[in-house]
Amino acid sequence: MGEVIFRRWITSSKICNVMNRASIVLLLILIYGCSSKNPKLDDGVERISVDVHNVSQDASLFIDKIELVPLETNDSSLLHKYGKVMYDKETDVYAVYTREQVIFTFSGNGAFISNSKKMQGQGPNEYYMVVDMKFNPYLKGIDLLNPYGVIYTYSSDFKFLAKRKIKPEFPVDHLMALSSEEYIFTYPFLWTDQEITFANLGTQQIYNINYSGTISSGNSMDKECFYKIGDSFYFIPHGINYYFYRIDTKGMKLIPMMYLDFGDSEIKEEDLPGRAMGKRVDSDAERARIVKEAQERSQFLRHSNNHLVPLIKFFNDDYVYVYFVKSTQGAGSNFIYNRKTKKSFLTKEGKPFIMNFCFGIVDNVLLSIRQPEYVSRLVDRRLMSPEEIHKMEQLKEDDNPVIIKYYLKR
Repeated sequence: MGEVIFRRWITSSKICNVMNRASIVLLLILIYGCSSKNPKLDDGVERISVDVHNVSQDASLFIDKIELVPLETNDSSLLHKYGKVMYDKETDVYAVYTREQVIFTFSGNGAFISNSKKMQGQGPNEYYMVVDMKFNPYLKGIDLLNPYGVIYTYSSDFKFLAKRKIKPEFPVDHLMALSSEEYIFTYPFLWTDQEITFANLGTQQIYNINYSGTISSGNSMDKECFYKIGDSFYFIPHGINYYFYRIDTKGMKLIPMMYLDFGDSEIKEEDLPGRAMGKRVDSDAERARIVKEAQERSQFLRHSNNHLVPLIKFFNDDYVYVYFVKSTQGAGSNFIYNRKTKKSFLTKEGKPFIMNFCFGIVDNVLLSIRQPEYVSRLVDRRLMSPEEIHKMEQLKEDDNPVIIKYYLKR
């Protein structure tokens, strides 16, 4: 855990004027009570209380409507075993990354745009060994990341735009453009202990910084860790880490800005076997030992009946979303917090309905994706128009996946 969670200083002068200085116990109680009621920690970190028990009784309490976007199915667009899925509001484009490292793009209404198959290879404008993709608002395209620091950028119909390179200290696995020349990257967990790197493609300078709070690096379904919301940038660590960070691009540092407070369900590192992260070592044998210990911890949590594991976490200006699981649960739980109204909602164990886990949020719309044969189980028909129900009933098992849009109440 980062030390930030423990720095709960308050101004005590007013309290001291009305309380006896000798009543230390009462003072501590008052301090604790004030800090627990305040939605923001005194160091500026917003605390989100994640209620894991109070299941919402009716989906209409937090969802206005549900819509479907079937992704067009044809010989060129048919995809299997998708991994990362992104949506860009500015261009109204979905991008789907498959395990074959092929990217498919679709318009906001699901119409097929193109795929990247023709750009795979080792030619001058072709890509290979891609581990991540990210929309680039500065080049108006999609960045594809090679683990050795090569960034290929293509338009949404996969016309070549740029190929650039940085020489990172270790392999990299996630990226985000901070400007046309500046980027931020993550390292795979085994190489460092909670480090990310800033890089300038023009000067070829890199700058590594640390963060804290990771309890397990291996328990995650997050495909995204970097976010641009308005003009600000954010980092949400993969794995079990209850902190969200704001990225200070000028100071090149991470500033804790949000904390997920799971209360008594919070996982404590001291209770776990193995280790959370890697560290800088020169020995392959030592690195192998680190990997084994990290896997021991992640496997322990994956099969634990006593721990709630947050697998997906993201937010925007209005909402916070967390998907968490316990090994004994058939379906995971979706926690939704409205930052404006301060109200939270929870789906759990099929109540009030089986809501699919989500990959992102745009304005008040949670975005999810699932194969067509499962869609009817993951919606509440009462929140769908006759047109949307008809659309759902026309889906075929061998069609492309379907985007599910859960419109949250504002």
